[in-house]
Amino acid sequence: MLSHDRETINLEFADIIDIQAIQSLMEDFYKLAHIPISLNDLKGNVLVSVGWQDICTKFHRVHSETCKHCTESDTKLSSGVFPGEFKMYKCKNNMWDIVTPIMVGDQHVGYIFSGQFFFEDEPLDYELFRSQARKYGFNEEEYLAALEKVPRLSREAVNTGMSFLMTFANMISQLSYNNIKLAKLLAERSKLVDALQESEKRERTRSDELSVLLDTVPVAVYITHDPQALKITGNRLSYEWLRIPVGTNFSKSAPEGERPEMFKLFKNGVEIQPEKMPSQMAATGIEVDNCELDIVSSDGKTRHVLGNARPLRDEQGNLRGSISAFIDITERKKAEEALVRSENEFRTLAENSPDVIARYDRQKRYIYVNPAAAEPVGYLPEEIMGKTSSELGMDPEIVKFWEKHIENVFITGKPEEIESRYKSPDGKKYYFNTRIVPEFIDGEVISALAISRDITDIKKAEIGLKETLDNLEKLVEKRTEELEKAYISLKESEKGLAEAQMMAHIGSWEWNIKTDKAYWSEEMYRIFGRDPKKLAPSYNEYLSYIHPDDRDYVDNTLKEAVSSRLHGIEYRIAQDNGEERIVQTQSEVIFDEKNTPIKVKGIVQDITERKKAEKALLSLEIARKKEIHHRIKNNLQVISSLLDLQAENLSNRKCVEESDVLNAFQESQDRIMSIALIHEELHEGGGDNTLYFSQYLEKLVENLFQTYSLGNADINLKMDLEDNIFFDMDIAVPLGIIVNELVSNSLKYAFPDRNRGEIRIILFKEEKAENSADNNDKEITGKGAEYTLIISDNGVGIPEEICLENSDTLGLQLVNILVDQLNGEIELKRNNGTEFDIKIKV
Repeated sequence: MLSHDRETINLEFADIIDIQAIQSLMEDFYKLAHIPISLNDLKGNVLVSVGWQDICTKFHRVHSETCKHCTESDTKLSSGVFPGEFKMYKCKNNMWDIVTPIMVGDQHVGYIFSGQFFFEDEPLDYELFRSQARKYGFNEEEYLAALEKVPRLSREAVNTGMSFLMTFANMISQLSYNNIKLAKLLAERSKLVDALQESEKRERTRSDELSVLLDTVPVAVYITHDPQALKITGNRLSYEWLRIPVGTNFSKSAPEGERPEMFKLFKNGVEIQPEKMPSQMAATGIEVDNCELDIVSSDGKTRHVLGNARPLRDEQGNLRGSISAFIDITERKKAEEALVRSENEFRTLAENSPDVIARYDRQKRYIYVNPAAAEPVGYLPEEIMGKTSSELGMDPEIVKFWEKHIENVFITGKPEEIESRYKSPDGKKYYFNTRIVPEFIDGEVISALAISRDITDIKKAEIGLKETLDNLEKLVEKRTEELEKAYISLKESEKGLAEAQMMAHIGSWEWNIKTDKAYWSEEMYRIFGRDPKKLAPSYNEYLSYIHPDDRDYVDNTLKEAVSSRLHGIEYRIAQDNGEERIVQTQSEVIFDEKNTPIKVKGIVQDITERKKAEKALLSLEIARKKEIHHRIKNNLQVISSLLDLQAENLSNRKCVEESDVLNAFQESQDRIMSIALIHEELHEGGGDNTLYFSQYLEKLVENLFQTYSLGNADINLKMDLEDNIFFDMDIAVPLGIIVNELVSNSLKYAFPDRNRGEIRIILFKEEKAENSADNNDKEITGKGAEYTLIISDNGVGIPEEICLENSDTLGLQLVNILVDQLNGEIELKRNNGTEFDIKIKV
């Protein structure tokens, strides 16, 4: 039964019967018994009806009052009727009604109504119905006609029909109950199916989430699918590590031919056998923790990993595989190695540093000190480490001061810098400048590093400096008194300034850049020949006083000087009377707080007379130099002549004929003549110390060819000398001797037993010189430039046994010495004769 099933309480009668089937059945029953029937729910709704009479449908249930009688009849009939019984009642409209309840379990869900009839054994009170027609406004004739159609039933037929209907009500109850049970079973089944589907959905979702999780986490996960570890798969990262397709079997325990060859596992440098691998060990029931391995892929790349492995068991506790997870610690290993290297570098620096270096933990214990700490502390480093400053017997006040700053570093995480005095156990006094810095791991201060520099000497110097400064202050006070006196004297001397300017031919001036107004002293007017009654000239008027050839130069210089504060120039001016003078200007630019030039002030000195004197002195100096060069040349020629006489005297002796002595005399003459030729060129060139070197070389080589005449030998000379090359004597003399030695060697030794030959001389500069003089051809050429001198011949060449760097001949030794003196380079080439390449930088 459903007595305790509260789910049926909310069921509507219409929901538990097949209305269409019952309607059809009732219509067949009516045709047989002519008994009107209806099925109503508890709310009075008519679900099934058959045989209802016109007197009810067209009259009683149409009029509001008579319809109310019908409702009251239904209500009264439906109360107090028990299952398996029926109740008969004559309604207020004077028609018979019968009802029996329909139950589902112990729940009342509806009624079977019958009625709208008269018993055949009772007389009809037509007058009563006529009065009802009149009372309710019915058409009496139509109303009585409908009355005549109402069935007259025997009491036996009514009882038999009600017996059938009660049985039918019971059948509806049973069928409805079974339907409800079936519906409940179906509902429960549907719930179970939905729950199962939901569970499967949750499992699929959980599986998908787990798969996504495994592919998301930065951990390589390996799953062993059987106790023998024949198949091992992993998450996406595990395959990415080895760059192989997802789903590939990782197991090294797989049958021969199926084992992967794309990687190898190593531990401490030794390859691991399959049975010792973490996944295989865990599949046998062994838990593996903190396993550190190296995975070497087929491309030789090594990955350091760290992980754990655990066995997997089924519901009965039997082993069914394993699961292992590993993280990539390659970068951590590199960081650890870098940390070790860093620590080693730190120790190398610290161990060799003259500064005292100490590291403290949070308890202010020394966890490291370098050897430099031994002297001031009085203990060896190994005796200091692990102890506090108090435990080492240091002064409590110093310890308190020191540890306060260390604690600040631990608390704030910021460096501290202090100066402190310290007295060692042996009584020696120190001053230390100390910087204490925090050392972090994962953002937390784990130690403090203190670097102490001994500044004892600096402190002593500071004390001495303070004493000096104190003395200096006294000197300043004294000097201030003297300056006050000097100021008074200066004021007295201002009157004489104009007289002094006039005597020195120096005038002072100021020019306001913004207003273009100037101030001139009296001497400025005298120097420029300007009427003192006129105002000082504007800038453009001032330029009109300057010689036309110098005007642009002065204008440009003054404009450039605005950005350089100080400048000085010389230029020519033309006075109002036409006289030309030479002046020298010194000026200073004044800037405002925004560094903008606002004023220029300076002095102008008339140096005309001085320039005339300098010009006269210069002429005397040129004449003096020319005389010196002339005398040197004459003296060198005298020496050359004496050597020539001596050589001739020796040549008359048989013992020295064709000897090295005569050759030495000849070579000495050549060297002296090369120097004399330089002084001759300098004398003829105007007396200065610069030599037109190309012209000099032509004369020098011409003299050498005349000196070493080779009879009928046809020795050709080719010279390619760059024009306008000028050297001073420091370059010209050694370079001339080098040319003398190399050309004379070629003339003497390059062409034995030959009638023809060629000597070539080339001189050129490698790059443009930076010449400071304007259009002065005689200025020393090539300032900062490199020059190349090449002397070559196509003769027999220098023998291979003669080495340029270690030659035993005086000539080549002299060449090497002179090239070194010029900071140059020399290279000997032996191709097709002899070639000397000499590079010098002037």
